[in-house]
Amino acid sequence: MPAQNNANVVALQLEKVRDKVPLLYERDDILLTMIQQRGDVEKISNRAMRLPLQVNPGGKAGSYNADGGDLGRGSGTQYDVATISPIFFRFAIEITKLVEYATAGRERAVENAAKREVANGMKQFRSFLDKLMQTGGNGVLGTISAINGTTLTMSVPSGAALVYVGQTVQAYDTTLTTNRGTANVTAADPISATQTITLDANPGGLVVGDVLVHDGLSGASPVSLFGIKYHQNNATTGTWLNLNRATYPVQLATPRVNAGNAALTPANVRLAINKVRKALGINHLGKLIAYMAVEQEHAWENLGITVSQIIKEGGGRDGNDLDLLFSGRKTMSGIPIKSSVNADQTRVDFLDLSHWGRAVLKDIDFFEVNGNTVFPIYGASGGLAASYIFYFDLAMQVWSDSPRSGAYIDTLARPSGY
Repeated sequence: MPAQNNANVVALQLEKVRDKVPLLYERDDILLTMIQQRGDVEKISNRAMRLPLQVNPGGKAGSYNADGGDLGRGSGTQYDVATISPIFFRFAIEITKLVEYATAGRERAVENAAKREVANGMKQFRSFLDKLMQTGGNGVLGTISAINGTTLTMSVPSGAALVYVGQTVQAYDTTLTTNRGTANVTAADPISATQTITLDANPGGLVVGDVLVHDGLSGASPVSLFGIKYHQNNATTGTWLNLNRATYPVQLATPRVNAGNAALTPANVRLAINKVRKALGINHLGKLIAYMAVEQEHAWENLGITVSQIIKEGGGRDGNDLDLLFSGRKTMSGIPIKSSVNADQTRVDFLDLSHWGRAVLKDIDFFEVNGNTVFPIYGASGGLAASYIFYFDLAMQVWSDSPRSGAYIDTLARPSGY
């Protein structure tokens, strides 16, 4: 008889499975979390919420003749009102009974998949909402710059950053009037310079210049969650929270610095901050956050580490406004930096979150019917299928009551390698 070898005893050997499950994709919710933590929350009905705004000063100033002269007539402060209505969003999770049975208990699996999916689903839903908050309020997740079969190259900014694998998306023409149909994202590459996504099948008539929006939108000029590019905007046409921008071309315009496709500089930053001071007054500059993509965080760090000689002030004071990475904290001209992989890669936004908030009809939670949160799936026969579905849903809108309290730098170049 030959010697016993490994093949003879494989059946006796134990299989080791690591009991940790690492995350291999991004699901940032940085901006959503900041607004939840620092912004106001207003509980509303399905009627539009009203935001009163002080838009123009009142009073008539001038000199007069105290020896019986005419003091003239006066005027008063002008007010107007912005309005906002909630948008409903849902996130559906479907699981088969075998998944539940096969992963119940530590003797069967390292994790209970059904229970884990509740946590995963909530985090992914929040990430989806955070991606929408980077947009202009129309649900556009990206613009197609090239088509190669079902692989689409997406234009920067945004690129492939605002979609996730498995997501259902819709294609619209560039004017957002023609809905070309739906598709599922099977791959997305937001890291490489190519910025590509792959669909399971192209919607009919798809052409370069079309845009992708999230599922559930319909009709021309769809309305979604109002994001940074909706509220932080210097447009003088269109509407903002149902106010005509042309009526208040200065009051509703966010101070902007156009970088002209050049790299970020300290001068850009100082100019943006000083435009806020000029817009509202020196004493009305709020507590700003510098919100940006990792590309612009990288660009700012490059400015700090390329300085060849630093003479720092003593006495515990900061040497200068540019954080040169001595302390480990990251600030931009004294303003705390918050970076996100979902943010526009060519933009820096200065946000005063005390002016931001959420109008909430229903906060994120399970969708419920008569106390039930889990619903059966039915088979082709009409009987039950061996699977079930549950949903998270939400009804809210995001508002800012002071577009001039922030500022933004756009059309910035990305550092080499991105």
